[in-house]
Amino acid sequence: MPRTLRGVAVIILLLVLFPLLIFTVYEINGLSAGESFVAGVYRGQLDVVLFSLNQFAWNVVNTWASTAENGWKPSGNRGTFSPGFTEKFLGKNPAIDAVFVADSAGAEIFSFTERPDAEIRWLGGPGSWLAGERPLIDKLLALSRQNYRKIEPCMIADSSGRKGVVVLLFVLRGLEGVPALAGIRLREERFVQDVLAERMREAAAGEFILSVVNTSTGESVYASEEGAAAEPEQRRQLWLFPDLAAGIRLKGETVQQVAQSRVRRDLVILLVLDAFLLTGVWVVFRSVRREMEFVRLKSDFVSNVSHELRTPLALIRMYAETLEMGRLTEDGKKQDYYATIVKETERLTHLVNNLLNFSRMDAGRRPYALAAVDLNAAVKGVLESFSPHLRSEGFFPEVTLDPSIPAVRADLEAVQEAIINILDNAVKYSGAQKYLRVATGARPEGPYVEIEDRGRGIPTEYHKRVFETFFRVPAGRNPGVNGSGLGLSIARHIMEAHGGRIDLQSTPGEGSTFTLVFRNEHNTGH
Repeated sequence: MPRTLRGVAVIILLLVLFPLLIFTVYEINGLSAGESFVAGVYRGQLDVVLFSLNQFAWNVVNTWASTAENGWKPSGNRGTFSPGFTEKFLGKNPAIDAVFVADSAGAEIFSFTERPDAEIRWLGGPGSWLAGERPLIDKLLALSRQNYRKIEPCMIADSSGRKGVVVLLFVLRGLEGVPALAGIRLREERFVQDVLAERMREAAAGEFILSVVNTSTGESVYASEEGAAAEPEQRRQLWLFPDLAAGIRLKGETVQQVAQSRVRRDLVILLVLDAFLLTGVWVVFRSVRREMEFVRLKSDFVSNVSHELRTPLALIRMYAETLEMGRLTEDGKKQDYYATIVKETERLTHLVNNLLNFSRMDAGRRPYALAAVDLNAAVKGVLESFSPHLRSEGFFPEVTLDPSIPAVRADLEAVQEAIINILDNAVKYSGAQKYLRVATGARPEGPYVEIEDRGRGIPTEYHKRVFETFFRVPAGRNPGVNGSGLGLSIARHIMEAHGGRIDLQSTPGEGSTFTLVFRNEHNTGH
């Protein structure tokens, strides 16, 4: 890579690629941090919903406790509920299975009412297990003395002896400050379905799925949407029911899935933007490289053309001065000098014509006088005019012309110019192998002119590039050969302008074959 091009690459690396890499790493880290923050916000919202649900359940049972306290009629150290109170209380609240009142020691039951369709039966009556809850009762009594009513859930055994029934215990203030112990036995599933279900549906708001699961059995007690059996993202124990947990998850994707999806989406967008920027950098770099290569080729072109012009001009001037000064007396020698001057003049004319024609073609201003052209006649005309130059270089071409080929619609002068450029190229690069074959023929797509040499050949990697303007195969492969890099480019332009093409077959060290393929006259569209 040239030093200047390396400098451009370093500048692009420092000004674009390095900052782009830093920005990409920073954005990826920012995405991870941002998604972690979003996930944390979601978790906080879920906790708020679950807290609200628990608080609602607590408010409901607190209202029940107040209703029971209002219905309790203390009498001395004992008391009773108002007539019909318990039946009415149980009737209005299907989630309550039984209600009772005992003395503060839990030893004597003052009142006990159980639903006729109670789901469980006391194992030995309330008193049989209240004695085992002495520490909890003492705590409730201590809070009551401070005028604070506390409701505590506790688990008791059902008829099978398994602890799984919730009883809410709280203190009722009796006459003269004598307290009594009240209890409400709950139906867990009915409480969830009758009391919490509506609240859960409101809290879900079509965005979440709320559910209640029995942590002992793993069975689902309730879900805010039918068939929503997916594992909840967050799970918290219900305050009232030690064996029940309320769970919550986003409807559809989980918070983690949403976060991961957003990370993937943002990462894809970032990578696409990076790809566009990198593509732009690559396009800019290639454009700069091509421009610098073009500048180099133009510089080489000017140098080569200067040399091509200087050499024949020097010879013409030297020979003309020699003749002018009358230093030559032999007629044969004079004729050699005149022939050299003519030869070098033709060489200059050919070079200048190439420059002028290239300039017109590059500007799109070269006109073509199209007419029916006999390729055999065109080849003969070229060989006739070019033969002195060929003979002087030691070439006696083999010529094979196919008399059956059809005429082509073309510009005769331009066609001959293309053939001359190919012949001139063959002469330059033939070296010691003075072989040249010129032939015409026909292919399905149209007639052709084929020019073969056995010179140095062209490496495969340069087969396309040799037709580029100013391009010449590196000097190391063709030492001592000068040229402008225009001949093959002009030939290609001419053939393309006539709807044809140039085919190249070449092997280094074995020679090259250029084929000018023309389109049939009825296919030219002219």
